[in-house]
Amino acid sequence: MRKKTLVILMAAAVFALAGCGDKTDNKDTGKEDKKQEETSAETETPETPGEAEPEVDMEGPAAETEQISESDGRKLMETAVAFTEDLIAANHDNLVNNYEYEEGDMKTSVENGELEQAISSAAASSGEFKGTKAAWLGDQAGDYTNVQVPCEFTEQPWNMFISFAADGKIGGVHTDVYKETP
Repeated sequence: MRKKTLVILMAAAVFALAGCGDKTDNKDTGKEDKKQEETSAETETPETPGEAEPEVDMEGPAAETEQISESDGRKLMETAVAFTEDLIAANHDNLVNNYEYEEGDMKTSVENGELEQAISSAAASSGEFKGTKAAWLGDQAGDYTNVQVPCEFTEQPWNMFISFAADGKIGGVHTDVYKETP
């Protein structure tokens, strides 16, 4: 009974903290509303054919997210495939010398071989490695761009999920459910 009560209290605390997450103190909401009304009144002009401009959200979360270029995306996918193949092959020298990592846990786990060991045990239980399929860009999460690389094994295929920081350094790696390129 004590455990159940403790679990319920912990869950309530998590929900309470999540609900309080990104609140800001807006004492001047009246002024902001008036400013937005004035701005929208100024922009509401009758459109003439051929002069319509696309609407761009310059204040919301989309304004903070920068989409990567096609060439940068291609470079990340190529890096992800090469990194995946080196990681599955447990090629420690290539992993340490050929890729850049974010400082901290990621860099440390590569340098001391922990990442290799974790992936090697997953690969060993998946059967013989047959190779990779075409990688693709996943969702962007904040400053990170995610790349998925489908990995073919004789027993159990899976995807390598690699997160790249905005500066192109590898920030995280994990395996994911097998999906082919969309």
